Order: sequence, then structure tokens, then C-alpha cells
Amino acid sequence: MYKVTATDPTGRVLTFACGTDLQALDKVRELMARGFRDISVADPKGRQTNGTAFEHSVGLEYD
Repeated sequence: MYKVTATDPTGRVLTFACGTDLQALDKVRELMARGFRDISVADPKGRQTNGTAFEHSVGLEYD
């Protein structure tokens, strides 16, 4: 499971669970569009990546 963590515009930290890397990519893009900041993604092995780096690494496969 992928976990996407981000800070909303009011300062609350939220975590979203995603089953696949593509779902996590969609969530990262959605949160960026909604003005969230400090977005990071933890993959099933526990490796943490910031949202932009994750978008670039996974987005190349699916764009």
C-alpha cells in the first residue's frame, strides 16, 4: 500500500492510503491542484519520496 501524506491549506496533515502507484500518482496530482503542500509518498517498502519526485518517476510510465 502507498501512503500519501500532505498538509492542507489550513495546516492540517492528512494521510491517504492508495493501493497502487497509479492511484498514488493520481492523489498526488489532485492534492497539488488543491493547494496542498509538503506532499510525500511512502511506498510499500517504506521508502519516502516527495510528491514532485514521485510524480516524475511514476508519471513517466503512465503519461
